[in-house]
Amino acid sequence: MELCSQLNYVRSLSPGKAYFYYLDEDNKMRPLQIDRTHLRAPKSGYSEAFSGNFKSKNIAPQDLSYSNPQFIEECYVPPGVDAIYCAFSLRVRANSLSPEVCVDNEVRDILCNFAALYKELGGYRELAMRYAKNILMATWVWRNRECRNIRVEVKTEDKEWVITDARFLDWYGSWDKDSQLALDEFTDYLSQALSDRISYFNMDIKAKLTVGWGDEVYPSQEFLDVKEAGKPTKQLAKVTVNGSESAALHSQKVGAAIQRIDDWWDENADKPLRVNEYGADKEYVIARRHSSQHRDFYSLISKTESYIESMLETNLIPDDIHFIMAVLTKGGVFSGASKKSKKDE
Repeated sequence: MELCSQLNYVRSLSPGKAYFYYLDEDNKMRPLQIDRTHLRAPKSGYSEAFSGNFKSKNIAPQDLSYSNPQFIEECYVPPGVDAIYCAFSLRVRANSLSPEVCVDNEVRDILCNFAALYKELGGYRELAMRYAKNILMATWVWRNRECRNIRVEVKTEDKEWVITDARFLDWYGSWDKDSQLALDEFTDYLSQALSDRISYFNMDIKAKLTVGWGDEVYPSQEFLDVKEAGKPTKQLAKVTVNGSESAALHSQKVGAAIQRIDDWWDENADKPLRVNEYGADKEYVIARRHSSQHRDFYSLISKTESYIESMLETNLIPDDIHFIMAVLTKGGVFSGASKKSKKDE
């Protein structure tokens, strides 16, 4: 199958912005506020004293002892608060069953048949189990997971699942009986949500983090193109809670954590990566699915027709197919090169 010039999918998982708060003595929500701090940071970067090839700059010893004034935003647990909360909403739609835009009807038919067969063979349950793991493990709170206890609650219109302490759950490890039961039931729910276009699937997800007074909290950091005079050079994400600004995690950061399910990139993979067309591994700054290896999304999706034949013959789903469907579930623009007209040839 050749990718057409216009092809895109709407994401199936749509998390909202995650907001931090705590409860006061009257059980009312209070914002977890952001502090603004002026500090004197030491000069410690390589370029302060060296140019290329470790060539020492002609600077006085005193120059390296001066401070580098900074104005930044930080977030800490207020004294008297033993627990903070982080919550977000998640909407799931079965958008990977067909493209939103596809200029080639033949390509559309192939992709729809591919997704339908994947659904028939139970493939969506594999994706659902992986998303469910990340949600129940509280992967989405990122560095804030390193606290004293994490209780996770997932609520739908008629169901609820609770993990009493997500710190002891591991991607590759065995789960205790209650946690495993929650994972199995939540997986069933998400599997239906990813493959059922008729019903609506919405949930509220909340983590209760047991903390110490004055512990640092790690919200998302805003990307700043230009430094503005009088404003912090490091700014944190915020939402409004009861009329005041409260720390937050960007929805994209929450989504990135939920999408960390790709450990199909190698037979001996030791960790799941965030679903990406080229298997970007930020820890090692490398593409685990480089195009030269032909295991990237675009190389694999071109084999869709042969994958359909293989699934029909064996009733089995290879890992590469799970990866393709994970990318389509993530959504994005997957257009190929536009075909040249006869005048251009």
